[in-house]
Amino acid sequence: MKWLVFDCPSGIAGDMTLGALVDLGVPLEVLRGALATLPLSGYQLRQTAELRHGIAATQVHVDIEAEHGHAHRHLHDVLGILRAGRLSPRALDWACKVFEHLARAEASVHRTTMEEVHFHEVGAIDAIVDIAGSCAGIDWLCTQHGIEGFRVSQIRVGRGVTRTEHGPMPVPPPAVLQLLRGFPLQFTSTEGERVTPTGAALLAAFATPLGDTAIRVEATGYGAGTFRFDDAPNVLRLLLCAPTPVPQRPAASERGRGAVAGHDAGSVSVVTTTIDDMVPEFFGHVMEKLFAAGALDVYYTPVFMKKGRPATQVTVIAEPAESRRLAEVLLHESSTLGVRIAQEERLELPRRLATVHTAYGPIQVKVAVRPDGTLRAVPEYESVRSAAAAAGVPLGDVYRAALQAEWDGESGS
Repeated sequence: MKWLVFDCPSGIAGDMTLGALVDLGVPLEVLRGALATLPLSGYQLRQTAELRHGIAATQVHVDIEAEHGHAHRHLHDVLGILRAGRLSPRALDWACKVFEHLARAEASVHRTTMEEVHFHEVGAIDAIVDIAGSCAGIDWLCTQHGIEGFRVSQIRVGRGVTRTEHGPMPVPPPAVLQLLRGFPLQFTSTEGERVTPTGAALLAAFATPLGDTAIRVEATGYGAGTFRFDDAPNVLRLLLCAPTPVPQRPAASERGRGAVAGHDAGSVSVVTTTIDDMVPEFFGHVMEKLFAAGALDVYYTPVFMKKGRPATQVTVIAEPAESRRLAEVLLHESSTLGVRIAQEERLELPRRLATVHTAYGPIQVKVAVRPDGTLRAVPEYESVRSAAAAAGVPLGDVYRAALQAEWDGESGS
């Protein structure tokens, strides 16, 4: 399992997120191509190489033509722009959720409704580009690297006063604090806005606190901000990593004693609860929240309780270090009054991600190694779906092409 960790030693903004994504390997043309499908004009994207306190970083500039300026939009206006484009289904869903988080925070601060919130700065072209572009870039990274979870390790916020279209606001602005409820924050000793509403909304929509979970870093990307601070480099750091501890292969002398040769042995936590009084539509929402919080798997089983009452058993598979966090998600998001946590042994086939080339473009596949050393490949659904949508062909055609490419390209299969 891979995670994308937002590390914010000097805060986060939308353009910093774009820069960090490009620095991590997302081609700028991927962002331009996704954004070009939206009914937006009057802007240009460009990237520059920057140094912040000696750290090499990428800055993505959203250059706005003067005559377009700052438009004032409501939530339905922004969602209409996003839905009128051709973002991938996942990127579109994420972008809409980010703006919904923004609207909810603004509505809470101004004591109005989400529908009545009048976006000012965050309704402008550059904010839409920042959010839609970030979601498209994260979607590309997830497809390329098999990212399944998002975390944030630290968030430094500023202090002082900033000027907005509402007038002077304390730093962090009220909407930012509303968006970052539940996240541990560090206040700087120097003045200046470190976390923008756009950056805070991205964190609220994507990430949960990393806490004390150890990670194994595989790659990093640095996105430069516009302002320069004396107490910290103004960069956002994105970490492509895997949570640890990772189950270790048993030593040769120990294989056969509680382990199966050719498998990785370890343990998982199983969090369960039984629910008989929740609105059925809520189950989809609960599952989405659990996966976003780091669940390895979630599934529902129909059961019967005492007096013959039909109910649903919720089962969550998690890394042991994440079990308490996921139990809290269940207690917060569902109607259950209690959950059970058990530890179970897990045997896994070693596996890796690979990319195969088909007539429909590159497809990501998961390659597992069986105990006898032969290989088994399974195409990744999101990668297959994106390629099928782009080519306008049935999903099964792309799936079969990916399977054939894998078998043709791998030895021992």
